[in-house]
Amino acid sequence: MSSNKISDQEYGEDRATWKRVFSGNLLIYSVIINLGILLFAVDTFVITTIMPTVIKDIGGTELYSWPVMIYMVGAIAGAASAGPVREIFGRRNGYVIAGLFFLIGNLGAAYAPNIEVLIAWRLLQGLGGGLIISQSYGLIGDIYPPELRTRILSIISTTWGVATVFGPAFGGIFAEFGSWRGAFWAIVPLALIFCGMVWRYIAHSTSEAKIDNFPITRLILFALGILCVGLTSQTDNNVYRVGLIISAIAMVTYAMVRDAHSSNRMFPKNTLVPTTSVGSSFWFLLFFTFTFIVAILYMTLYLQVLHDQTPIIAAYISALFSFTWTVGALLVASWRGRAVYFAFIGGGILIVMGAIGLTLFAVNGPVILIGASLAVMGMGVGTSNNHVIALTIECAQPGEEALVASSVQTMRTMGLAFGSAFAGLIANSAGLSEGATPDIVARAVDLLNQAGIALAMLTLLSLIIFYHYYNRDKSSDQ
Repeated sequence: MSSNKISDQEYGEDRATWKRVFSGNLLIYSVIINLGILLFAVDTFVITTIMPTVIKDIGGTELYSWPVMIYMVGAIAGAASAGPVREIFGRRNGYVIAGLFFLIGNLGAAYAPNIEVLIAWRLLQGLGGGLIISQSYGLIGDIYPPELRTRILSIISTTWGVATVFGPAFGGIFAEFGSWRGAFWAIVPLALIFCGMVWRYIAHSTSEAKIDNFPITRLILFALGILCVGLTSQTDNNVYRVGLIISAIAMVTYAMVRDAHSSNRMFPKNTLVPTTSVGSSFWFLLFFTFTFIVAILYMTLYLQVLHDQTPIIAAYISALFSFTWTVGALLVASWRGRAVYFAFIGGGILIVMGAIGLTLFAVNGPVILIGASLAVMGMGVGTSNNHVIALTIECAQPGEEALVASSVQTMRTMGLAFGSAFAGLIANSAGLSEGATPDIVARAVDLLNQAGIALAMLTLLSLIIFYHYYNRDKSSDQ
């Protein structure tokens, strides 16, 4: 496969500046990658805003959560298949296919006459979105030199932060005027621009892989497993929830075991093997995602019920996590050498501190300390996440840099899915349901935040383990 990777000699450490990311050959790649991230992120936030308007127009209250859930199922399956898609169709063609899936799914959703058709198009849209975002990360491993990866990852974090703030407002404008279809239509021009830029500027590459090597069985197992996770939100019975979670873990595990022995892998070697740098870093991605989804999933609810905050204020307090994640990522993007160790170990400590703060203040307040605790947690994720990803790509086996990078989003999205199911199980066990009293909400929040401390400690432990195996791998290379 041909490569556009910029040599380390051309852009050495002394030239690892923000300017390099947005100049020369890298400029167009930076724009394309962030446009792809923006498409995925905005669509993720828009749908939750417009769903009440959708239901009012075409009905389907009993399937209210499915357009969101099925998009996530498609996104995880799409992200997991990014490696094989790139190998079979090539870098440019695989990227274009991802954009076309997203575009066609978006157009289909805009014309959906009923909720069932909308769900079907959302699945295709999710597949495209997952492929886009995973291949975007893959380009980072394939094209950017090591000293620039934390910078481009920090810019991606900024793009996510912008989508977090403006995505709901974007959808809200169309919901306000009762034109939910317009929200889908408004994304179409961006999707067309994305496809055109990919076709024009991403170099074509070929592979000897055969189309019959496409991992259909593994993807079906993976998608069914994630679907089981999504279905946990459809029942209040904890026995069913546990059964669905166990089934999901079994199917995803079996798919990954099969993948490890395949010649056309969806994931890199040593995925989730904790005694390797790649495996331990992927555990970090899962644990920190678990930690923050447990922390924020019910935050807007308890801020309103327990602290009398308005919905918009509660939403923006929750958005502090994304904002400080971005700030943290930008602050440490230029750190090198020993400072990197302090960035991600210190980040792990901040995540633990944030989890402890939420446990202390979530129920009784004051609200300012709830926001401060969440901000500390977000800062911890921001300072650690991008450096870990960049160092993990460095540790990839030769030829697997793009596959390692593209697997990052799969791990994080898996963490979101399983973390949401886990949080729902905890909240449900505390008696949380529609119309729950403040006492029940408080009990659920206490349980969630206690679990959050345990998850934050596992996050910090995974960072320490990663640092150990990263040093071992770099020493053996020398």
